[in-house]
Amino acid sequence: MNIKPGVKLLQEAEGKGVEVKKGDIVEVKLNGWLNEGEKIQSNHVESIKLGSRKVIPGIEYAIEGMKVHGIRKVKISPHLGYKDKGVEGLIPPDAILIYEIEVLDVK
Repeated sequence: MNIKPGVKLLQEAEGKGVEVKKGDIVEVKLNGWLNEGEKIQSNHVESIKLGSRKVIPGIEYAIEGMKVHGIRKVKISPHLGYKDKGVEGLIPPDAILIYEIEVLDVK
């Protein structure tokens, strides 16, 4: 199932409560891998206002519609990740990313 073109849902545990929507401030835990399996982010906790572009678009799209304690594992195409720039020393250009996202709280 695609959440949006370029974000493919791989696994989901639904969670409880109201769905997260654009404008909400959410506290999330992120684990990320390159498509080949190399870990790039581990148990990173961050507060994000959806729509603020604080994180890559693929993560924002994946969070929208989630619920507290919900978990989604998604595959993110390069155009919704770090595009042809990558992140020096960490993420190569045009990388496909895998992210596991858990919503810890909605404020």
